[in-house]
Amino acid sequence: MDSREIVIAKLSEWGIEPSEEDLEELIPAYEALIGWQRVLEDMLRTRSMGNDMEFPLSEPIVVHDLERYR
Repeated sequence: MDSREIVIAKLSEWGIEPSEEDLEELIPAYEALIGWQRVLEDMLRTRSMGNDMEFPLSEPIVVHDLERYR
């Protein structure tokens, strides 16, 4: 799945149908979150803190936090 498909799928789980304008903003934001998640994962692993953690490839950690507060 590419970023567009992932964003649309996640929003549809929440009952949200994004417009093209929404997607133009959300897709780059999602891709930036994925990039920062990789940095965080690398940092945790290099400090032996995240060795036993499984990080989902398709969703940044922040998405899981958002679901908690929805």
